[in-house]
Amino acid sequence: MDRPDTASTCGIVLEHVHKEFPGGIVAVRDLSLTVEPGELVVLVGPSGSGKTTVLRMVAGLETVTAGQVRIAGRVVTGLSPRHRNVAMVFQNYALYAHMTVRANIGFALRMAGTPKREIHMRVNQAANILGITELLDRKPGQLSGGQRQRVAMGRAIVREPAAFLMDEPLSNLDAKLRVEMRAEITHVHRRIGAPTLYVTHDQTEAMTMGNRVAILRQGRLEQIGTPLELYERPVNVFVAGFIGSPAMNLLPARLDSSGDDWYATVGGCRIPILPPARVALWPFAGHDILLGLRPEDLVSTEDARDSEHGIIQATVARTESLGSELLVYLSLNSDVTSPPLTARLDRRTAVQQGTYTRIGVNLQRLYFFDPTSGAAIR
Repeated sequence: MDRPDTASTCGIVLEHVHKEFPGGIVAVRDLSLTVEPGELVVLVGPSGSGKTTVLRMVAGLETVTAGQVRIAGRVVTGLSPRHRNVAMVFQNYALYAHMTVRANIGFALRMAGTPKREIHMRVNQAANILGITELLDRKPGQLSGGQRQRVAMGRAIVREPAAFLMDEPLSNLDAKLRVEMRAEITHVHRRIGAPTLYVTHDQTEAMTMGNRVAILRQGRLEQIGTPLELYERPVNVFVAGFIGSPAMNLLPARLDSSGDDWYATVGGCRIPILPPARVALWPFAGHDILLGLRPEDLVSTEDARDSEHGIIQATVARTESLGSELLVYLSLNSDVTSPPLTARLDRRTAVQQGTYTRIGVNLQRLYFFDPTSGAAIR
């Protein structure tokens, strides 16, 4: 199914968009964001971060307090939803129970006065893309959750909109089906190619689906980038702790030097700092910092190499076997007030709850943050 010409040259653009509700409640603060043609951008953040409000402003379901929204090169800030040429997929499917799948998918086209022959052709095209041709004569009550979601997507696809908006479309599905539908939506998006803004609270969904991911907190855009950029180079403590599962360990530490040796002291353990990191850390020498350690960058001492790893001494608080890997939760021995430490180790690692152990720290994969501002030091 071909995209309309307007969508081929322009995407979704938000310029300094602000949303304030009555009573002075600010939901979105000075947000600028662009979704390029053919791109799927995921908005992710904790509950109340403003992501659904952003989507509703693009759709025209919420008014914009300040700023501008453009779709396919056209300013739509003051237009009603039906004049914006967007299609929205909701988490509750919003299907008409008394209509067949064919009638549900073609409903908007019939309301627009599209000729019957064209409706038939476009409905069949959409059904073929989604693999639901054999379901066209059924009603929603006869479908599974995944099939209903495909019908909801078909109803959006058939309109050939300038942009797609998706509001947590997979949240009502079970875990296995969510994985399948993530791949389905990504596949369909690549075939259709229209700019797509996708909202979710699930960071795994965001990281596996988005060409780029935008992280919101309290209505502000914290960082936008590819999944790898967000994982490798978080701009602050919030992003570092939000991206990754289990979350990054963030430990209060002191940065000290002795001659040519630099190290971060945490829980009574000294972790060497390699020369490439020292230039950015120079202003913090002799002061407190936040040290970030990803669970997957911690290894058992059997896998540690002297030149590449520092050593942390800790007590095993508990373990969780996930089959393919072992999550180990540690308490730093000499400082009971320190936050717990999570390590993602090889599934064959021999550790037991309550025992003392030594854990290797990948010195190439240390993160440093300003404890006052939370900004990354780099």
